[in-house]
Amino acid sequence: MRRIIASLLFMLIGAGGMYAAFEYHLIQSKEGWLVVPKSQAGLRDAYVDIREWRAANWKEHPRLAQSLIDDGKGNLIIQSASNGLLDGVFQLPNKKRSAEKEESSVKL
Repeated sequence: MRRIIASLLFMLIGAGGMYAAFEYHLIQSKEGWLVVPKSQAGLRDAYVDIREWRAANWKEHPRLAQSLIDDGKGNLIIQSASNGLLDGVFQLPNKKRSAEKEESSVKL
């Protein structure tokens, strides 16, 4: 009897986990953990870590983006899409300076 009860308990836990995976996104962002209802049921993007995402990543996950917008968390898309936007602008002078340092050290 004990095994039957344990089996039923684990089946219920598994069924609950599958239901949650089908109906919700578990998202890890810079703001912390979020549970967002999915716009369409499915197992795609059940868990997503968006802390280092760029705009190209959002193009690959339109359902996740739509779910965030529907839940009022669209600001996370803007924040993560702009992560690498200005990196090239600020790194360019540093590369030139390091190249100049190498040339000056070679000339010495």
